[in-house]
Amino acid sequence: MITKVHDVVIVGAGLAGLRAAEVSCKTVDVGIVSKVYPVRSHTVSATGALHISPAPGEDPNEYMRETIKGGDYLNDQDAVEVMAEEGFPELIRLEDMGIVFHRTISGAIIRSSPGGMTTRTATIVSSGWAQELVCTLQEQLYKRRVTFYNEFFVTSLLVKDGICRGITAYDIADGEFYVIRAKAVIIASGGGGRVYSVTSNSHICTGDGTAIAFRAGALLKDMEFVQFHPTVLYGTGILISETARVLGGYLVNAQGERFMDKYAPHFKEMAPRDVVSQGMQKEIDEGRGIEGKYIGIDLRLLRKRFRRSMNIPMFKQRFDAFAELAKNFAFVDIDKELVPVIPGEHFTMGGIKTNIWGETNVKGLFAAGECACTGVQGANREGANALTECVLFGRRAGLKAAEFIKKAELLDFPLESVNSELEKINTLLSSKGNYDVSKIRTQLQDTMWKYSSLFRNQQGLEKCLRIVKDLKEKFKDINIGDSSKTFNTALIYALELENLLDLAECIVLGALNRKEHRGAHYREDFPERDDENWLKHSLFTYNNGNTPILSYEPVIIKDFPPKAREY
Repeated sequence: MITKVHDVVIVGAGLAGLRAAEVSCKTVDVGIVSKVYPVRSHTVSATGALHISPAPGEDPNEYMRETIKGGDYLNDQDAVEVMAEEGFPELIRLEDMGIVFHRTISGAIIRSSPGGMTTRTATIVSSGWAQELVCTLQEQLYKRRVTFYNEFFVTSLLVKDGICRGITAYDIADGEFYVIRAKAVIIASGGGGRVYSVTSNSHICTGDGTAIAFRAGALLKDMEFVQFHPTVLYGTGILISETARVLGGYLVNAQGERFMDKYAPHFKEMAPRDVVSQGMQKEIDEGRGIEGKYIGIDLRLLRKRFRRSMNIPMFKQRFDAFAELAKNFAFVDIDKELVPVIPGEHFTMGGIKTNIWGETNVKGLFAAGECACTGVQGANREGANALTECVLFGRRAGLKAAEFIKKAELLDFPLESVNSELEKINTLLSSKGNYDVSKIRTQLQDTMWKYSSLFRNQQGLEKCLRIVKDLKEKFKDINIGDSSKTFNTALIYALELENLLDLAECIVLGALNRKEHRGAHYREDFPERDDENWLKHSLFTYNNGNTPILSYEPVIIKDFPPKAREY
């Protein structure tokens, strides 16, 4: 066992974790622990778009109004205020670091409106990809000699007497076990989309940070709210960005009908993601899917329609990316054929419950990014708000953690917890049980997709919960089939599966108990929003491996009371 010490340890090297590190490392010693190198984090696969509010000439409140409406009024409005007010100062800070945003010849920032919004607050970095943000922040941290623990798998938080004292981690490269002590820990490990069989998420998105925080006593919030993006490639789950629809691509069914006007007469394909995804799935379920399986996105006329715009590098770059993805993974020519798409899991609105400074109910533990739930996204995230959340709340968590450790002591770690984690690793390595990890994982993903994805009902969710509980029992009797120490991916898959199972149980439990349709949570047996009974957040408390304890808290409402949501 190897012991290391830092003032602050950050779990996750995506955008939120790097932003937290950049601001905190100026005054304290920071260590970043990640199961992949930063440039392989899931952030880099995102379109590099952020909201900078307000747009010139627009009502300063419009971005807040549309974000809250898009979230079906489950947003905590103090958190939305932060995103509205701190976006422009953050853009200046990011540009000072070397990040370039698309601008016109006159120097004005190029802006657009993502799905579900009319306000033109969305901006995009020059490369068009969030990798530019990650690489730039990583350079800043190298310059300040921040310590990176790359390809380390964090197995637990060390919490005693309600205070977080560090982490335990497994070095994937050589099998060494680490205890990393710290005065504060920030979880910034991303979402858990791999709980579903159809997802745009990277294979690393297994909800590890959320699960270890949950088992350490941190409350989870709104776990039943999972976003399904309208357009992932049929058969692969590869994302076709919302930009395809922003540029004018439209959805058609097997009859060649542009059907979204039935579900969103004014916004059509540019309605919020929950509205579009649910409309697409209804078409498929009612027999109007192409080959009964998917919907087509029509991009055939875009190159002609935007011939002049295609001289602008940003537009040409995005269009060429769609063409390459469609050709390589769907074997279609977008100038001549429809691109086959279906809805797929994309984002987790729920996560570790925090306030607007990233603080959790565990002293010394903070969280930011997709793994956290400030309440800012509500019941459905609007486009470009993910990276905005990462940079703004990542920065806030870093500032608050650095402030916290000024008065905190480096406390002894609980040796019994460390020994328990060591024993768990050794037990998995020597396991000779009856069940295969990959088969349990596949069954979990297929079950969640079938019963707890876009459309849910009482009977299906009850069956889903029974299966998840059965799979958790089977996990106790697994056989990973590999006892080696060097790059033991079988061990990592087993640890990830444990995390996925815990998160799946929370998702299903929350969905089963929330008897309404709100945003991305659609109950077929309760198809209307019910503000009287369900305008509240779900909270999940770990229960020593038993069914989590479910409770609720009010939504923070300030200037935007709930209204009918029409598009």
